[in-house]
Amino acid sequence: MSATADDLPIPDFEIDHPEVFGQFLLSNPREVNFYLNLLAKRRCILTAYIDGGHQFFLTSIVGIDEANDSFFLDPSNGSESNTDAQAARQITLVTNLDRVKIQLRLSPLVTAIHQGQSVLSAPIPPSILRLQRREFFRLEPPLASPILCKLAIGEANGGLETFELTLSDISGGGVCLIGPTESAGQFARDTLFQQCRLDIPGEGVIQVNLRVRKTVEISDRNGQHSLRIGCEFVSLPGTRLAFIERYITRIERERKARDSGLAD
Repeated sequence: MSATADDLPIPDFEIDHPEVFGQFLLSNPREVNFYLNLLAKRRCILTAYIDGGHQFFLTSIVGIDEANDSFFLDPSNGSESNTDAQAARQITLVTNLDRVKIQLRLSPLVTAIHQGQSVLSAPIPPSILRLQRREFFRLEPPLASPILCKLAIGEANGGLETFELTLSDISGGGVCLIGPTESAGQFARDTLFQQCRLDIPGEGVIQVNLRVRKTVEISDRNGQHSLRIGCEFVSLPGTRLAFIERYITRIERERKARDSGLAD
């Protein structure tokens, strides 16, 4: 399918504004290849914008050749779009993956043969934009494998008081910690904790900066009181965001497999 968008506004691609969306750019080759393979596995439909976006067509990733640093796309049903895509200055691919906008900027496409079929090919891009906004999905980590957060609070005498708190939930935007009620004064709104360590089971340890946004005292069924500390990530690099999203995706996949009886 192809279309001409002369009567529509010219798209303003976020990938063209690194000063605003740079934190969402993934430039690690392993991360780029991971998401290309995921887009191919999910058979996601991508919109391929030619140059500024007046002309576009729908496509999907049909194969990836990491050894030769290239990947393959379904050609357009319209031969004119395929010709224009090869003569273009640039191609911008746009899609959504788990409600997250993905954008890739490519050089002009070339024709190729993949598994006996005529396709369009392009070099694997040096980066991918994953535009994860505020609408983050919150995951409650499994009780059997909790996520722990280590953070330090400066004391009046110049020393540090260290806390190791359990997460009640995690998302791409932040975490909710569970702490003792007597520590409420140390988790005032807007307090910034730098270089906190998140120990994520099955993934590893990453450092994040956390800013307290809200604290609420809660009680469980046994009458035990604790403090819920809602925190947002501050200046979280795209690679660490992808790390967290991989964990969330894995846990959700495992839960769905258990629910459907597919797990071992």
